[in-house]
Amino acid sequence: MDLHDALKKVSSGISMHVPGHKNNTIGFLSDIKLDYDLTEVPGLDNLHEPEDILKELNDTLGSVHNCYAQLVVNGSTTGMLASVHALNNQSNDFFYIGESHKSLYNALSLLNKQPKQFNIDLLKSGDVIVITSPTYYGDLLDVTDIIVKAKEKDVRIIVDEAHGAHFNVTRNFPRSLIHSNVDVVIQSYHKMLPSFTGASVTFVKEKRLYEKIMHYINIFETSSPNYLVMASIENALHFYNTYNDEIFFKKRAELIEHLKQNNIIVETVDDPAKIVLSIEEFSPYDLERSLRDVNIYSEMVSHRGVLWCLPLWHYGDTYPFQELLSNINQLNIKKIKDEKIDISKLDGKVAVETITPYPPGVPLILEGEFIDIKLLDEFVTKNVKIEGLRKNLEYYKIEV
Repeated sequence: MDLHDALKKVSSGISMHVPGHKNNTIGFLSDIKLDYDLTEVPGLDNLHEPEDILKELNDTLGSVHNCYAQLVVNGSTTGMLASVHALNNQSNDFFYIGESHKSLYNALSLLNKQPKQFNIDLLKSGDVIVITSPTYYGDLLDVTDIIVKAKEKDVRIIVDEAHGAHFNVTRNFPRSLIHSNVDVVIQSYHKMLPSFTGASVTFVKEKRLYEKIMHYINIFETSSPNYLVMASIENALHFYNTYNDEIFFKKRAELIEHLKQNNIIVETVDDPAKIVLSIEEFSPYDLERSLRDVNIYSEMVSHRGVLWCLPLWHYGDTYPFQELLSNINQLNIKKIKDEKIDISKLDGKVAVETITPYPPGVPLILEGEFIDIKLLDEFVTKNVKIEGLRKNLEYYKIEV
């Protein structure tokens, strides 16, 4: 099977994963034609120094949250790399709150630094806190008091809100931290809003910092920006500004009830657009595999459960909701066979490359740390994709 065939197969499934357009059934991305895949010719402005239509789009994006904004086509990773470099100085430290994405670790590794676990007593003027909220699973962190105390110490704050671009879309959704006293908020439009993969926006409160971050965005971002992605950000912004959640909450309630009728346990979280599924007597990995057997593709699976990113259903969407309910009825849970991969010889070795289960992309063992295979057992046994594992096995000449 080649890539085209693989894409055709998976895109014919029912999407409970990102991107938010759900196989082009949510939003109006069909309005964006392939003919619009153009380059920066006169009349289309320059993303690296926007002065015309792209500046206007940035200004419109920023006006929603009273910030300076920059659309990004390389995903939130670009926003994180640029923000970390813009706020770095020789003597400051970076602290993290929440399960930080690998982009933070990669950004700091370029500066020969590592993030430190948050400790309010260690903060000094000029330090930076990186808050990851919501989590991949849709949980919100209570950081209100931390933000207040950090600002009293003249500390800068970056918020990785990659999974929260849909926050504030209506009053029934969580409040974005962009409306608190933080410096930078990075959002992945493509995760929950109907836009193309890679569509992200970096929001900055102060103009001087915005200009500094722009300097680094221009270093890290491609010099050949994709106009289809940028047009999808504009579409997503219109979707955001006009969204009515009536159908969403009606279908959400119907789906949850339907899952329960099929003996699936549903965990609701802070973000109403995410739910976590499990079932008695079977592992979440069994459930995720069995869902794929009935053509339902989930976002991720861990010991906590199977994560579904719900579509932002709306009037006029073409999402196959009834097919989803019907396929759930056909679900036949089977136990998957555990992989018998022996990685015991890695135990106690020094990691030559960071080991990261993906998704969610949160590093498990950092480069230079000792490898504790107990941290890896579940992921290896259940055949979860683990970035960096093969490199370590090859380095130590361990055959599996």
